[in-house]
Amino acid sequence: MTQAIRHAKACKPRIYPYNGDVAPDDMDRVQSFSGGGNQPFEMLYEWGREDKMAVDFDILEATATATQLEYGTMDTYLTLANLSAVPSGGLDLDDFSNSKVDIITVGKDDYEGNLEQTLWLPKLTVDSITLNIADAEARLERSFEFSGDAIRRLRYDNKYFIYKKDTTPSGYSTSAYDITLNDPAPKEDPNYSGVYIFRVLRVRSGTTTEIDLTTDYTYDSGTNVLQVLSATTGDVYKIYYSSDSWGSAGDPTSLNDADDYFLDADSVTVTLQSGSGSEVELDLLTSLNIVATLNRIEESVIGNDEKVLKEVESKTVTVTLGGRVKDSSIEEILMGQAGNDWGITDAQLYKDDIKLRVKVYEDETKTTFKIGYKITGLFMTTTTQDEGNANEFLTKGVTLQSDNLLISDTLLDITS
Repeated sequence: MTQAIRHAKACKPRIYPYNGDVAPDDMDRVQSFSGGGNQPFEMLYEWGREDKMAVDFDILEATATATQLEYGTMDTYLTLANLSAVPSGGLDLDDFSNSKVDIITVGKDDYEGNLEQTLWLPKLTVDSITLNIADAEARLERSFEFSGDAIRRLRYDNKYFIYKKDTTPSGYSTSAYDITLNDPAPKEDPNYSGVYIFRVLRVRSGTTTEIDLTTDYTYDSGTNVLQVLSATTGDVYKIYYSSDSWGSAGDPTSLNDADDYFLDADSVTVTLQSGSGSEVELDLLTSLNIVATLNRIEESVIGNDEKVLKEVESKTVTVTLGGRVKDSSIEEILMGQAGNDWGITDAQLYKDDIKLRVKVYEDETKTTFKIGYKITGLFMTTTTQDEGNANEFLTKGVTLQSDNLLISDTLLDITS
């Protein structure tokens, strides 16, 4: 039965990488998703007039957030980084610096029902990545924050978001190349007369360029032919438009029943190490939170209606550890004296070379490694000791900070 309001079971997020020849991918195990924005503006007045004479709108500030259950695969991380495979040594924060993604969520009238609209958030950048283990019996969760400057809802005859990829065959050298778009055919943008194509990206020798209508390509709505005016053998063209059906390819979203549905805290090993000292497992840890933030400038340039400059100025990685009080094993590690039965720990003497490793396994037997997280160069920023009320067991918390995060599904990347 069709629902009067939309349920989460009738929606599915999907990610489209901007850079490179990287395939789109569903965002699986999503627990929450939101997309919204803020419209900066200034009302303009003049002497001799009571009411505003105009409103000057700045570039929209779009945001999105998503939370996934950790299920032990690199798929989402790689898609967000615009990569097809894990780089040698693992994925780090620099891999997200220049990546961009379009995220859509299909909105149907019911589970496996008819599509009613598509939320489209173009050219999002990754602003933060979080790994959270709320308590010792919790499921692991990943969270992401994104920013962009557009929010679009595709509806009625334009409600299907279509992505097509085409590769120029051999025999082309700066000559015209025709791409037929008839399955399905693009529908005209109701906001801009004569515009049928949202965007065309060319990937040539690994470099992605957004090419322009008229100067770089043309589109004939009568023949449904997009003609690239100067193509070279091996060019990859990624074409985005809206239509009134999915075409013969059908709905691109699907359910993932091949991977784990979730991973529990009992499948995790967390260790700390100072320099080349002993690696110590934190066996009384009750909570863990890692937040990696890419601090970006987001600036527009003259002659452009988008925020073109989105460079990363700095990176901040914050680790919060919570646990029960027994002895001061964490403090010994922070002192660089792990296992030495150190007589006095002094917070002023804590090291700044601490390594945190989070190893996630398939189950509590910890025999099959799934994914891991490593942070180096950590140092203590805050610590609380012996917290608790009368007649309660005591707890403590430690917050560490650094500027790097490595993610990999190869155990050696994490342990090295």
